[in-house]
Amino acid sequence: MEKYFAGIDAGTTGTTVMIFDRHGTIMSSGYSEYRTKHPHPGWVDQDMHELWDGLCSAAKQATSRFKGDLTQIVSIGVSSQRGSFVPVDESWEPLSDAIVWSDGRATKETQWIIDEFGDEGYYSITGLNPSSLWVYPKLKWLKENRPEIYSRTWKFLNGQEWILHRLGSTELFANPSALNYNGMFDIKTLEYAPELFERAGLDLDMMPPIVHELRKVGVVSAEGAAATGFAEGTVLSPGGGDQQCAAVGSGVTKAGMAELSLGTAAVMVAQLDEAPDMAENITSGVSFGAHAVPHRWDMEGTAHAAGVVLRWWRDTYGQPEVEAAKALDLSPYDLITLEAQQAPIGCDGLLFFPFFNSQANPHFHDNARGGMLGITQIHSRHHAARAVLEGVIYELRMAVEAMEGALGRPFDTIRLSGGGAKSLFWSQMQADIYGRPVERLKVSECAVLGAAILGAVGAGELPDIDSAVDAMVHTHGFIEPNMDAHAIYSDFFAVFEKAFLAWADNGVYNELAEVTARHSGAN
Repeated sequence: MEKYFAGIDAGTTGTTVMIFDRHGTIMSSGYSEYRTKHPHPGWVDQDMHELWDGLCSAAKQATSRFKGDLTQIVSIGVSSQRGSFVPVDESWEPLSDAIVWSDGRATKETQWIIDEFGDEGYYSITGLNPSSLWVYPKLKWLKENRPEIYSRTWKFLNGQEWILHRLGSTELFANPSALNYNGMFDIKTLEYAPELFERAGLDLDMMPPIVHELRKVGVVSAEGAAATGFAEGTVLSPGGGDQQCAAVGSGVTKAGMAELSLGTAAVMVAQLDEAPDMAENITSGVSFGAHAVPHRWDMEGTAHAAGVVLRWWRDTYGQPEVEAAKALDLSPYDLITLEAQQAPIGCDGLLFFPFFNSQANPHFHDNARGGMLGITQIHSRHHAARAVLEGVIYELRMAVEAMEGALGRPFDTIRLSGGGAKSLFWSQMQADIYGRPVERLKVSECAVLGAAILGAVGAGELPDIDSAVDAMVHTHGFIEPNMDAHAIYSDFFAVFEKAFLAWADNGVYNELAEVTARHSGAN
């Protein structure tokens, strides 16, 4: 009997479900969007029941389109947001909306981390710079500002554990790579760091135990089968954090390679075979954590707003493209990209800053916000559309350069995944801005493929990660950078970075955040 492997990527703004054969061919797929909530500037919440409904919709699409017998789908692996968490009671019922990874409310608690541990002290323990985006300061915020929720909480769960439970798993566990953005690890052991809990007055026993190996954690229940269309009894296994799954699904399982996923956020991941030397990397601006490959580490660079910036442009200014796309049966993003191609490199001096939720690697400025610089009467929709695309990649270039500095050499290649990798124009722009070869993958939704591989290995249906990657991960080949374009982009990138640092170093972002909080009613 031919066997097939399912992957679920429960992202921030939507869930993708795909079913693969042993060669990595997509047999069927489904996708469903859902919302995040923004009750105050910088706050991001999510209704877990709405997420579950979206996941079920995507799963039913994939299972209804699958041409084989559903019992031939022998495993399911799950990729989930990192740094998002939900407090639940003993029946696993959410006590509030989840607080999403991109939420930046815990600024005072982040300052407490800096005062208590120092930037270098915290980084040496966790592999992360202090940031209000991590779960650690948000748990402290929740205990101090929503004590009625904290006192009723049984466990704080990542989305992955909660989703697997809804599918049918009865085991309480956490996958280490899904917790990378929690900011509570000891980077040397990839276990919780008790000192962090003790000094913040948080309860370690409210966290699920960490399971490092890939293994079965349950099977699809009758209720899970009815909700999703998967066959009852299908084996469930953890996949990992979304970006770590994407690294596996792009074949980045050896040093010198990197994977860059352009989804809601953009994250670049490279594997490390041993724990990083934090003393050597103290000023690198790079984040370190657990890989989805058991007992391996990774380093990361992140832009917290990437594809979501383009979605914002679509929803706020892109109605002409949306309407035209409906008439032509095209994606509105294809029309926005086509429009962007009408503007020159550098957009005649128009720069776009995509810091919707902060700036992450390498500068970690929680209060950084987006904007435009250089607008004149000559600038049109073409310029603005291209400036949005360029601005996202300029921010990512800062992360690329920081990671190459930590690696000690340029990457051999950067493999592109996520929705943004579907655009050849945006992919070529990345090669030109980085000045590095990039590769597009035949399955651009690498987090889903990686989750399927990890789930199948955990279920015992595939022998190991390396052989599965060799059989299931395929590329379209290299896109070489145009070095003449790279030189032009580099000139504009220098101004982009200098402008950001000028606003950051002179307190402009912090002052704007204070004024906004004073007049917005946030508390």
